[in-house]
Amino acid sequence: MRNLEKELEKRVINYSKLIEYGFKKENDIFIYKNTILNNSFEINIVISEKEKYSKLIDLDNETEYALVDVEDATGEFVGKVRQEYENVLKEIFEKCTSKEIFKSKQAKQVIEYIRQKYDDELEFLWEKFDDIAIWRNDQNNKWYALIGIIPKNKIGIDSEEKIEMINLRFQKEKIEEMIDNNKVFPGYHMNKKSWITIKLDESVRIKEIFKLIDNSYNLSVGNKCGMAGDNLANKVYEYLTTIPKGKVVTYKQVAEHLGDKGLARVVGSILHKNPDGDKYPCYKVLNSKGELAEAFVFGGKDIQKERLEKEGIEVINNKVDLKMYQWKE
Repeated sequence: MRNLEKELEKRVINYSKLIEYGFKKENDIFIYKNTILNNSFEINIVISEKEKYSKLIDLDNETEYALVDVEDATGEFVGKVRQEYENVLKEIFEKCTSKEIFKSKQAKQVIEYIRQKYDDELEFLWEKFDDIAIWRNDQNNKWYALIGIIPKNKIGIDSEEKIEMINLRFQKEKIEEMIDNNKVFPGYHMNKKSWITIKLDESVRIKEIFKLIDNSYNLSVGNKCGMAGDNLANKVYEYLTTIPKGKVVTYKQVAEHLGDKGLARVVGSILHKNPDGDKYPCYKVLNSKGELAEAFVFGGKDIQKERLEKEGIEVINNKVDLKMYQWKE
């Protein structure tokens, strides 16, 4: 039997994702069972507040296959079994848990704020630096925040004490007046003309940090039409309400309406976060070929097809004839 306590020590378990993965909940215990190697072995995993362990059962004799956890056990067969076993555990850790590196109250508040507002999770990009992570804007893959643990002397404070901090984008023309080297510092390890660093130690109120995160996110959109992220999304949703019944538009068409045809991909990302599919009919937006979206947010392309057909729009082979149905403003 393998004790998983140490492996999960610095990770947060997402119990709803355990259920999605295939765990069964019995009282307060989450249990996973599945077979590997052509049903020759069964993996048993138990996760609860009191215990976290896994074991491998040899189904030929219904006994635990302990060799998989013996480091000195070698051989092609043992190696193959061990690799399959490790692959399953690794996948569960990656899909159902997240690293818990940052311990301060404000760091946790920031992580939860970004998760709730932008549906973004931390990305740990560097194996050697597991105390540094970033958030990126999924509209264009640009970073809008970096969180890390660094010595204070890295931002100009005469101390080797380590602190948790966050890097954020900020307006270049205002950055000098923003930095006071007391609460707000030049961006650590970033372009100091456009990034700032804030200590997550209560020296800046959390509501102010939230505003700065929103500002950074909006700056990361980087469009040419002069609108920030929230305003851009509102403009997209507003446009959807003007599309006549029985007509469709393309992502590029929506982007051109916003004033920047290069925003077509951004439009797609905004539509994927549509808060109300009835109020904002994103099913009317198609690609430049008139094709339906595989990942239509409210149920996939079959639902998109159904809603289009209810408006009298003919869909053939998951495609709409744009010459016939595209709205010409």
